[in-house]
Amino acid sequence: HVENEFHLLSDEGLIPPYYRPKHRPNLTKDESGGFLRSLTVAQLRYVELSVLQVAAGLNGWAVIKEEKAGVLADRKMAIKDDGGNPTSAIEIGTKLVSREAAFKACGAQTSPSLDQGDRCKSINQDAYQLALNVSSQRALSRFQRLGRPLVMAADKKPTPPAGPWWIWNYLSYTDKSSEVEVASWYAFYPLSGPAYGAGNHYCKLLSPARALEWIYIDGLRKAPKNVNEVNVSVVV
Repeated sequence: HVENEFHLLSDEGLIPPYYRPKHRPNLTKDESGGFLRSLTVAQLRYVELSVLQVAAGLNGWAVIKEEKAGVLADRKMAIKDDGGNPTSAIEIGTKLVSREAAFKACGAQTSPSLDQGDRCKSINQDAYQLALNVSSQRALSRFQRLGRPLVMAADKKPTPPAGPWWIWNYLSYTDKSSEVEVASWYAFYPLSGPAYGAGNHYCKLLSPARALEWIYIDGLRKAPKNVNEVNVSVVV
């Protein structure tokens, strides 16, 4: 059983409202039903800020602009409504329980090696595939003929490997001419690590809505300017 709560990724004490609790993913075992209950913590991100702008998470007023700027009229940060920017989230910053912690909850042998590999990449590939699967046949056919596919790349570890540098490094979209490469930043904290993050695995995830917007609109922007081929009507 999996649930999610939406919160700011940064939960330092200086971020208003100052009474906010710490938000952590967790995992419990339901002994009566014999299954696991998993809670993830996520934030939809619409604009990008730097570690410097948010003072590594200590400038609370800068941090909360990240949450609101996509929908409110902050003239310096708000997304321009000119058709040139995506309306979907550029990423879903997500804190998950690690595989190591899940194995421990089941009473199985554990090791930090369980979280090795591109765990975030595989989730992003599934999100992209979901978007492809639910696209209309017409849109999918047009995208396959004229669009540039999203290709998932290996997960990246921030330097230094600390929370603020994971939070304010965003899901990357790299133009490779015929395709666009998507790569997640990750942070993994083994059970033997500091209590603050022990048993957590953090990922920057591709929003299925962003993938759909790419299939229907943004992935076609470099296609030949043939109205009959690329004109798209979107109902929201």
